[in-house]
Amino acid sequence: MRKNCGRSMLGVIVACLGLAACRGDVRPAVPTVEANREILLGAFGDRHRQVASFKGIPFAAAPVGELRWREPLPHTPRAGTQPALDFAAACYQDSYNTEWYRRVGVTFGADASVFNDPPFSEDCLYLNVWTPTRDPGAALPVMVWIHGGANKAGWSFEPNYQGESLAARGNVVVVSIAYRIGIFGFFGHPELRGSAAPANFGLLDQLAALRWVHDNISQFGGDPANTTVFGESAGAADIGYLMTSSLAEGLFHRAISESGGYQMLDALDLEDAEKIGLALSTALPDKPDLVTLRKRSSAEIFKAAREALADHDFGPVVDGLVLTESPAAFYRRSGLPYDLLIGTNEDEWYMYLDGNPIKLVETLQKIPAAVRGLFSARVAQEPDVQRSHDKATTIVNMACPAYLMAASVAGDNHRAWVYRFTRIRPGPGGERLLAYHGAEIPYVFDSHDSWFSGDETDAGLTTAMVAYWSNFARTGDPNGAGLVPWPAYATLQPRVQELGSRIAPIAPPDRTLCDQAAGSLYPGWSR
Repeated sequence: MRKNCGRSMLGVIVACLGLAACRGDVRPAVPTVEANREILLGAFGDRHRQVASFKGIPFAAAPVGELRWREPLPHTPRAGTQPALDFAAACYQDSYNTEWYRRVGVTFGADASVFNDPPFSEDCLYLNVWTPTRDPGAALPVMVWIHGGANKAGWSFEPNYQGESLAARGNVVVVSIAYRIGIFGFFGHPELRGSAAPANFGLLDQLAALRWVHDNISQFGGDPANTTVFGESAGAADIGYLMTSSLAEGLFHRAISESGGYQMLDALDLEDAEKIGLALSTALPDKPDLVTLRKRSSAEIFKAAREALADHDFGPVVDGLVLTESPAAFYRRSGLPYDLLIGTNEDEWYMYLDGNPIKLVETLQKIPAAVRGLFSARVAQEPDVQRSHDKATTIVNMACPAYLMAASVAGDNHRAWVYRFTRIRPGPGGERLLAYHGAEIPYVFDSHDSWFSGDETDAGLTTAMVAYWSNFARTGDPNGAGLVPWPAYATLQPRVQELGSRIAPIAPPDRTLCDQAAGSLYPGWSR
């Protein structure tokens, strides 16, 4: 399900290739790469002409029909030259993510009409590559982006995730990947027990994409032995799971977690996943079995899931195959055998909340009684209810996990680096949203939308963050020439890097509270 323009241009592209060769031009009219036994035709960037993009590359067979709710199977290479000019359809979902963009954009003055859904389909296992060179000997660092969206929404080619500028400015190969989400990606059923893949299909897709990268990225100028996964929100949380999986060994070497960490609250198992399948079947009139469910249309499955599981938080479970124990238990017992860059934003949940004191009380009631008083005292320091509610949510879900995961990085050969993003954009939009969930992403990718407010501070912060992220991907250390020194995280005298209107190492806010509460908050952390 691609735009037809890419296919219709194929003859023109081939003709241009021949013309360029006849003229003896130094650079061909379009970039080409042979990968996975296919010849792919890409395009050079508009903003950075040296960067070539290859979009909509299939990394697995379409997970449709009998392949729904199965492990991703290999993609069968296509005969002939294939245009890689257009993004493939996003995985099946509704407008949840588009509404998020619309909400942020309108707050900054954008017209709501500019935010529209892309095509959605279950046939969605594709990835995209941006590279500043196609020399297989270049061995550039590889950065693989795993998008967020609560594991029920989002896509690999959202405007802020497109990797042209990061590839150019960081001199890295950027890959963004898709994975099944919602009812199609995080599902279980009693009839799947004992199968090759009883659950965690979204994680299995991520692993399949990483295997494709490992096997093919050298053709795009990347080094398969120097791959960093990075992601935000649910993408970061999924990375937190992947770091515990033996199936991921050798597929990536470093990890960047932006506003994730909340997977430390999870301790769901295969039985929990199977309840999802039973609830879906019960929501349909004929109570279909698994074979029959696979025959239903995407729209019917999605509609039934939305009605039966409206409040369900989709995500991975301990299935005994991909995952063998809860994240917090793994981190505590085994440590993290990866270099880690991790952090949180100052006001993660502020934009989702209001000043209702009853909702704040409800949130505090969900905190274990043993440490509830500590959090009640902490949030009482905030100037209003909305900030108090945000602080409770941000600390529990993101700030504390960042410190604990950083302290869990294992061995003398690995280090952790922690940041705190505090930049509030100038103007009324920034004043309303503060340093919101997702605010750091345009700085990492240098992908600021035209409707964002910004000034020279934002330009400087973008330059620094692109350098920090790409340096980390290159060597495991974000530091480099011209950058404010960023100290590695240390348990005795920890420092985190503030990334905002100023860039400087600071003491980690609320770290003592996190240490006191960790054993009660995160299943498996207490020994």
